[in-house]
Amino acid sequence: MNCDSLFNPVKLGKKEIKNRIAFAPTVMATAGPDGEVSDQALCHYTARAKGGAGLIIVEHTMAHNRYGFSGNGGLCFHQDKNLAGMMDLADAAHAFDAAIVVQLSLGVGRASGGGKESVGPSCVPLKIPEGSMPKKLKMLEGFSGPKTRKLPISELEELEDLYAEAVFRIKKAGFDGIEIHAAHGYFLAAFLSPLMNHRNDRYGGSKEKRMTLLLNLIRKSREAAGDDFIIGLRISGDEHIHGGRSLDETLKIVSVAQKKGVDYIHLSSGTLESWKHTFPEKEGAILPEAEAVKKAVSIPVICPNFHSPSLADQAVSEGKVDMVSLSRSLLADPRWPNKVREGRVDEIQKCAWCYGCMLTLMQGLRTRCLVNPDVGRERFMPEYFPPPRKKRGFPELTIG
Repeated sequence: MNCDSLFNPVKLGKKEIKNRIAFAPTVMATAGPDGEVSDQALCHYTARAKGGAGLIIVEHTMAHNRYGFSGNGGLCFHQDKNLAGMMDLADAAHAFDAAIVVQLSLGVGRASGGGKESVGPSCVPLKIPEGSMPKKLKMLEGFSGPKTRKLPISELEELEDLYAEAVFRIKKAGFDGIEIHAAHGYFLAAFLSPLMNHRNDRYGGSKEKRMTLLLNLIRKSREAAGDDFIIGLRISGDEHIHGGRSLDETLKIVSVAQKKGVDYIHLSSGTLESWKHTFPEKEGAILPEAEAVKKAVSIPVICPNFHSPSLADQAVSEGKVDMVSLSRSLLADPRWPNKVREGRVDEIQKCAWCYGCMLTLMQGLRTRCLVNPDVGRERFMPEYFPPPRKKRGFPELTIG
């Protein structure tokens, strides 16, 4: 099988990426108790970089520790104490010539639980309607979340600054960039949605004002990290729920985001109330929305939800998208990119579409995979140990 289009380089900002395959941000719940990079997290990402992905997008990571995931195991880059592990992770990806960016978030917002406060732009709690989930996740339908607190302007301004501090820390650790998480109904996505944002101040009240928080994060991130740092944006195309954000409004948002300095768009679909679109049961279901976004911007567009190398290559070769991102496919087989490049497609260990990776995570466990027993245990396998560091300087010393 010829999949040459997947292995042409592409530029994100000023950084050349060696191929068109990204490891999509996939929560593994393996961080240390303070959100630090654990040995397991380090070996997990080393496996995917060694397997040939050109871009590693580190899982949904918190810029602060207030409104993150309810259980243990979520990455959080909110303090300099975590820099050592962050540097190890960046170095490991670079050893295999992979670029690495951190998907950075202000929190999960209305999806908080287990002692974490539910917050948002307005007092709109999470309610998951019937018929909104993939078949394997039907048990979530009918769920109602706790009361949601509307965040005041003063706290939003503080959170913006905490975000910029995390961006500076990520740059200092040697990562190539960040991906601003504005998808799936989480914290930032809620501010962009007419369904969830009923404010009447500078953070809401019109389509333009609903973009205020996003645009502030773009500006402050660029100020913190400079022009040679990748800033991407993860956003859902259509929220697929009555009263939610439409694809047409998203097209306007990504156009503005490009003008404000975003280097790529990583598309998704749906929101917390419509996960059957976020995790579709058919491959390539998100591609039409990604095509529409690509027509609205001139920066690269990344599309998820690919498993078949031929379909992924076709999407890129026909110019529908610039890159593809793989999550479950690279859990099932971290060597997917290398096997495709070497013409060994028949040897790929395929995802079973069982949603077991999500079901284990939802039970408060670390992510596991039905077809790949190595997932979650890479730290015990020498082939996935981080390689020797390439020589580089030390981070700049700051005092006070």
